[in-house]
Amino acid sequence: MQLGSYGDIVHVPISPDATAVDWVPGDAITAAAKTQTIKDVVLNVSKRHTFNLTAKELSLTPYELWTTYGVPAIEAMRAAADEAVYKEFLASTYFLNGFTTFNEDTVVDAGTGLSGNKIAKTGRRFVLAPGDSGTLQKVDAFQFANQSGTMDVMAEGMIGRKLGFDFYESNGISIYTPADVAGTVNLLAGYAAGVSTIAVATFNDDLNPIRIGDIVTFADEAGTPQHTITGTTLTAGDTTGITFYPPLVDAIADTTVVTITPSRSALAFVRNAVAFAARPYDALPAGAGVNSRVVAMDDLPIRISTWHDGALGINVQYDILCGAKLIDARRAYRVIID
Repeated sequence: MQLGSYGDIVHVPISPDATAVDWVPGDAITAAAKTQTIKDVVLNVSKRHTFNLTAKELSLTPYELWTTYGVPAIEAMRAAADEAVYKEFLASTYFLNGFTTFNEDTVVDAGTGLSGNKIAKTGRRFVLAPGDSGTLQKVDAFQFANQSGTMDVMAEGMIGRKLGFDFYESNGISIYTPADVAGTVNLLAGYAAGVSTIAVATFNDDLNPIRIGDIVTFADEAGTPQHTITGTTLTAGDTTGITFYPPLVDAIADTTVVTITPSRSALAFVRNAVAFAARPYDALPAGAGVNSRVVAMDDLPIRISTWHDGALGINVQYDILCGAKLIDARRAYRVIID
């Protein structure tokens, strides 16, 4: 298999759950064989950043070239990897509604949800978009030292460790707008309560498809409860089927209006909730007209290639191949903010 081929699979070892069984002290003990648990991570995210350096840029010192153009390219690769991980978290069916209230109580509720799923308190992380981090930093419980116990927010603009979580910001968390956010149920007989997969029609979203993690509501359901999309079916690029959680609480009829709300989530999780793998593309052989090498930056294997543009400049490309896989949805809670 060619190193770094699109669609490669990496076998990532994961932390399995453990259970306790009854036994009587003094009885013979039989130990079960332990088999390494793995999760197959498909490397299906291929990202690049390519730019051209003219004589003006090439006159800069190596340090100036790196800080002006190299560092932003590395940050672009990191953001691409973060986005791949974030999108995988959106498949978790455990979520809280943060539309109306997003404060310290929301963080506590996320921690309570993880504890209810019997997830250890050690190593918990809370990752959110910069704007959402700013929202929490304005909350008295995080901002003022007499309530939070630290000066992290006031002195450094960082939440740090609060309420059992280590807080981090990520630019990989984003909201988007699908091309068409309204459709209809597409089954003459309709669907009964308890169903979680339905056919839909009249969506025209091939340019920016509805994605996992979006919120869906149905006009026929009393109170229009929110469901989160866990899978979609496409026909000619348009969404023609959706799977969601929780299931329908009421029956819905044919042609019932289906409304999709694009979502942005903050993530509360433990480290072994998602498996991430990255592999570099091969450095091109000498004599190919391209100079390339693989470097490890921010723990990511990134290939950097340079070649003449046929005029008086140099083309530069940073690229990466990576993928992510949700291991166990119980280990991650999403706080849906938008």
